[in-house]
Amino acid sequence: MKALILFLIMSISFAETVKVNVPGMVCQMCVYGMKKNFKNAVNNPEKDIKVDLDKKIVTVNLSKKLSDEEILKRVKDAGYNAQTITRM
Repeated sequence: MKALILFLIMSISFAETVKVNVPGMVCQMCVYGMKKNFKNAVNNPEKDIKVDLDKKIVTVNLSKKLSDEEILKRVKDAGYNAQTITRM
């Protein structure tokens, strides 16, 4: 029973920030695509997904665990290829 309670608490409180280098992003449509593809992995898409077009970095404050493969897929679904993923 204690293990189940601990698991539930850990599941509820999961939070991780990832930074993804995405060359090729240049416009607001890029921002829209990234926010659209990560919106169900965060609590508040406007606050938890930041796209820096100058640095070509997408920063996502995840509310659920995503594997590197899932992150790469979401970036690819937006029409781009991720160069690197950094977990904070």
